[in-house]
Amino acid sequence: MANTRQKRSLFQSIFGKQKGKTGGENFSQYRLLSSWDSSFTPFSGNAWDISTVRASVDAWARNAAKIQPRHIKRVEGRREDVPGPLNSILQRKPNPYMTAYAFYYRVAAQFIMYNNAFIFPAFDGGKLVALYPINANRIDLVEDAGIMYARMTFATGRVWVCPYEQIIHLRRHYLDNDIFGDDNRPLTPVLETATAFNQSMSKFAKLISVIRGILKATTVTKGEDLTKRRDDFIKDNLRIDSNGAGVIVIDQKYEYTPINEKQTPIPATQLEYVRKEIYDYFGVNDEIVQNKANAEKMDSFYRGELSPFYMQLSQGLTNCIFTNREQSFGNEVFCELDRLQFETLPNRVSAAQFLTNIGAATLDQILDIFGFPPIGGDEGARRVQTLNMVNATLIDKYQLGNKGENPEPEPAPSAPAESEPGANGEEEK
Repeated sequence: MANTRQKRSLFQSIFGKQKGKTGGENFSQYRLLSSWDSSFTPFSGNAWDISTVRASVDAWARNAAKIQPRHIKRVEGRREDVPGPLNSILQRKPNPYMTAYAFYYRVAAQFIMYNNAFIFPAFDGGKLVALYPINANRIDLVEDAGIMYARMTFATGRVWVCPYEQIIHLRRHYLDNDIFGDDNRPLTPVLETATAFNQSMSKFAKLISVIRGILKATTVTKGEDLTKRRDDFIKDNLRIDSNGAGVIVIDQKYEYTPINEKQTPIPATQLEYVRKEIYDYFGVNDEIVQNKANAEKMDSFYRGELSPFYMQLSQGLTNCIFTNREQSFGNEVFCELDRLQFETLPNRVSAAQFLTNIGAATLDQILDIFGFPPIGGDEGARRVQTLNMVNATLIDKYQLGNKGENPEPEPAPSAPAESEPGANGEEEK
């Protein structure tokens, strides 16, 4: 019996059930204010082939990928975690092909390498089911009926068109273009220097590896005689088939000096220039790349580099997953890294002690600071507080004593608020 099962592709798995226009050939180009070219091509030249660039991008992305986004709701100044399937997508499995770490690593790598990163949210019945990082060969902005679309062309030639507002677009170096982040043109000179440096060092290392010694003529000799004498010397002395004894014999016209130490001299000044320029451009340093940064330097890296990226990611996910009505009820995706994990054990102890002094943390939260498993239940949710701290509303009673005044009546309960819509992006997108 013939196999009637259809072969599926990754393109069909991602876009197969989504509402979109797979061609868009008749769409007109979307006109920008700053440029006639309304397209983006994620081309980095030979940057990714340079080891210092790859190490910089890897260091940036692997730290950014440690993020644990979560669905929260802000109510009356409080920030409450909202359990549900959305957290599973955000924290464990964004799509069937990637773990959360792999997903955020790729988004961060594209963001830092191309200055643009695109995420496609897949919905089923108005409910978010997956998030995919989009690595298209070309993205064109086109227009149809006054709506701006993103036409994505992939390496296989497949094309997908969807409204631009339906994708999540993260930008870096966002100045010249109206929509896309700028290219890496300022990095071109140092990349050319790095390429020339690597090629010259490679050729010099190969030359050093084949030179076995120096044959010096003690008298004035013609060039062709030198070449013939060198070839004769190699044939007579340096080949096993003609010199099995391993003894070199020369006359007084020549001096032979073997080279045993074969080290390639490295121009440290040029190497340091290339590394520093690349590190500065990507916002890293030796300590970050080599995992030697202390808590203070990691905190600076977080505040200067990762925090702005997380802010964009949080706003992009929130706007794409939740409707305006859901956002008005305080629903959002909160992106943050656990910065206490940067700290040394004594600093974490001090932080835990401070939080328990003011009653700001539960027992499970304190255990999590030190990597211990939670207790759970009512005991794990119990807030720990020292008796040295007094509730602000009871200070007068502690200092003056209770004079028997009638306590103020508790405020009446407020009227029930408007019912909240589904908190997982379940309204029709």
